[in-house]
Amino acid sequence: MAHFAKSRVPRFTAEVHHNPFLPEGGRELHAVVTVTATGGGSTGGRPVPAPAREPGRGVPEPATPEPAVPEAAGPDPGVVLRVRTPLGAEVALLRQVAPAAGDLTGRRSPSGPRAGDYPTGPWGDESRDYHLCLRLPDPGVGREMLAARIAVLLPAPDGAAPRVAAEALVRAVWTDEPAAALRIDRQVAHHTGRAELAQAIQRGLDAAKWGDAVRALAELRRAARLATAPGNGDTAKLLAKVVDGVDTATGTVRQTAEAAEAARDDSPAAPGTRTPPGAIPTNDDDQL
Repeated sequence: MAHFAKSRVPRFTAEVHHNPFLPEGGRELHAVVTVTATGGGSTGGRPVPAPAREPGRGVPEPATPEPAVPEAAGPDPGVVLRVRTPLGAEVALLRQVAPAAGDLTGRRSPSGPRAGDYPTGPWGDESRDYHLCLRLPDPGVGREMLAARIAVLLPAPDGAAPRVAAEALVRAVWTDEPAAALRIDRQVAHHTGRAELAQAIQRGLDAAKWGDAVRALAELRRAARLATAPGNGDTAKLLAKVVDGVDTATGTVRQTAEAAEAARDDSPAAPGTRTPPGAIPTNDDDQL
């Protein structure tokens, strides 16, 4: 019987989960980046060293401590995430959210014009999720932008320059269709604590698309109530455009015919999202 040894050639993949559509004037884009390593990761199959923990001062250590983000060992940063943004854009937040939680924003080191490196420590065969928040310029409705280029850099064993093991792109499209910008990606919703809100919005838009006004009204009314929670101001404003008359005190909504008609379009590119000639930056300062 043939025996096939497990590959020890490190391979990485990177995948971006996000809703690329932003409303008129929208400047903040949230995405979840999933990076997966196989073939031994950066450690060649050896166990990933456990991160050092500083005992709490006067606080007893929990019986089962939560996992922490691995730290780089010595001068070796391990696997590095390089995030490059166009002119006028910046990384507001980069945080590992699964399986461990930890903020990487403060670990950034410059690596060229509008690019920063974020060390993530050693990797085995595993998958990690990162919450990326970008602050972008507002180019206007109908414009499209490559908002970020993410590269996974694997250290070279001989001390040479690290190689690019995987890449992923984050794009942004500004639209005048509120229903398109209102949708919250499932992964983003999960890792930002807005899963219930995202579900209510999606159910309401789906019901409107299929002409079920009663259910659409019920789900959008529920979404309006949930959107009154802190941190959902932009979503509440979009809901106000999708439905007519959002009462911020009670969360009641009344669906309009215009919103129902707009929600019927299930195309990934909603009206107002076409990119006119020259919309994507082409000069040297803006290219990624």
